[in-house]
Amino acid sequence: MKKVFTLLFSVALLSSCATQMITKSPTEVKMMTTKQMESNQDLVFKSIISLLQSESYMVERADKETGLINASKRIENKNAAMQRFWVGTSKDANTSKAMFYVEAINKDLSEVKITLYEGAETSSNGYWRSVNKDTKEQMIYEPKVYQEWFQSLKAEIERRKALLQ
Repeated sequence: MKKVFTLLFSVALLSSCATQMITKSPTEVKMMTTKQMESNQDLVFKSIISLLQSESYMVERADKETGLINASKRIENKNAAMQRFWVGTSKDANTSKAMFYVEAINKDLSEVKITLYEGAETSSNGYWRSVNKDTKEQMIYEPKVYQEWFQSLKAEIERRKALLQ
């Protein structure tokens, strides 16, 4: 009986520690990543670029005609080389990517879709002083993160509207 209990406990512990894949339906993802803004497409587009820059993102692509904006951010680990020397592996940087799509619904209403990714770059020592690099990225599925971005965007739109009056 004791062996059975130990076995069940071990299986439960291992299954709880296993990485769980986050799955959301397309409808859930759309509800989380899409909002309508009461402003014209031009003002929303400029507000997104301003917001990204204030969040230290580098805007890589911004096409007002298609409504697409791609941006990224990289935070370097200044101790990576030292960690790799002592431990043999290091986390070199945290990375973030933000993709926006802005579509005019009418002259005073725009729809914004955001897709956010987070990741990390790691390195490990290989043979003959080579360094093996690995990059992992995944979409963020936390509704709170998207809510915060939409709130910040709405505040930036309101700030820009006030400047125009």
